[in-house]
Amino acid sequence: MTVVERPLLPLDAGEQYRFAFSMEACVGCHSCEVACAEQNGNPAGVNWRRVGELEAGSFPDTKRFNLSMACNHCLDPACLTGCPTNAYIKLDNGIVKHQAEECIGCQYCIWNCPYEVPAFNPERGIVTKCDMCLPRLEAGRMPACVDACPTGAITVERVNVAAWRDDHASANGPGLPPADITLSTTRVILPATTPAMTLVASDQRVRPEHPHWPLIALTLLTQLALGAVAATVAAELIVGGRRADALTGGAVAAAVCGALAMAVSLLHLGRPIQAWRALRNLRSSWLSREVALFGLFAIGAISYAAAWFAGLPTLALGVVTVGLGAAGVYASGRLYLVPARPVWNSPRTLVAFFATAMATGPLVALLAVDRDALGGGAALLLSVGAGGTIAQLLVYRALIERVAGRGEREYRGTARLLFEHFRTLFFVRLALAASCCGLLAIAAFASTSSALLGAALCAAAVGELLGRYLFYVTVTPMSTAGTFHR
Repeated sequence: MTVVERPLLPLDAGEQYRFAFSMEACVGCHSCEVACAEQNGNPAGVNWRRVGELEAGSFPDTKRFNLSMACNHCLDPACLTGCPTNAYIKLDNGIVKHQAEECIGCQYCIWNCPYEVPAFNPERGIVTKCDMCLPRLEAGRMPACVDACPTGAITVERVNVAAWRDDHASANGPGLPPADITLSTTRVILPATTPAMTLVASDQRVRPEHPHWPLIALTLLTQLALGAVAATVAAELIVGGRRADALTGGAVAAAVCGALAMAVSLLHLGRPIQAWRALRNLRSSWLSREVALFGLFAIGAISYAAAWFAGLPTLALGVVTVGLGAAGVYASGRLYLVPARPVWNSPRTLVAFFATAMATGPLVALLAVDRDALGGGAALLLSVGAGGTIAQLLVYRALIERVAGRGEREYRGTARLLFEHFRTLFFVRLALAASCCGLLAIAAFASTSSALLGAALCAAAVGELLGRYLFYVTVTPMSTAGTFHR
């Protein structure tokens, strides 16, 4: 069969290119996926265009539709505004282009995009995405996916940007996130009659997300370090000028945790040697701000510990370090407040991150300092630790009520993962929190022995580790419709 390529019309002022997709014309042959992969040399598993399945109606009046989607080249692309390295740019023709040489492989753009368009290429260690076959466009030709479609379901057309910004309802459709989030420009042509009940086939097999172990380590260690520095500063205020050298261990423990966190964070990057690029977008990327603030916090924590050994004044430096750490944890929490992951996009995330600092940091500090010098101050730090654990339990209560009470696919997916797939781990996490509170109560009213504090710290640390693991693997992201088997 000879494929007749369609010419591309030039843009007028105020216009950009966009995809258009006819759902009724698509037969689900996946020719567009294959053509895209071949045109761009993508390895298996890296798909810039994906074909999903929709099931509509009820027996015997049932229908099946397909949904072929690539990058929507949005008017307000979340991948661009959130990228810490400014690897994305929006060209004059409307194409959202990814600059591979600027990417460090942090994959934050994948989280930010409600359509999960960017795809991580493990062979190159970077994220890649559809650029609408830019070389072909510049030559006046259609993208490879358009020319490969045997039914003409996909095309590229011009759109007036201002008019589309005012009315972009045609970008909505079954199996798609709301277009309002990023102002997707893809025009979806729906069938003349679409049954009221239309289900996404991929929703029937919810799978856990990647645990992101380096990020688990980064978030837990930085929050623990913040709590340890804050507890040491509080202890310094309690002790005053008396036996201040007894608190050196708390400052050292915080410095070690802060430095280790920064080192471990590099393991999440596809290009760790290019990590310095993450500071490029302080203006709009919370990831850039997190890197900058935690970098300063690590320097502050190390300086705070060094000041103890050098016999220099420490209180002012400690207070500044706590401020930097608190700002860093706030920036870290804001990373996860993205519409594309609704279960994360809640004040619960920020509360949980600071609660981790409260639950673990004071216990580390108490084990590292001379508790005899604290006197009654030890009970105060124990109460802070207990308060952090109780705050986590309240966060889980709010989470359970939220996912059980909402009907959107993202909340249903998290509920299935949390209450079915990871049910045992979830109950273990809650049991550890309860046991930690019990141990801290004994320590506060009976004994602050190292053995008892160590047991409480183990319960708190293992519980926080399980909680953070569940945080990553049970989130169900927004995305375009997928297939049942893939």
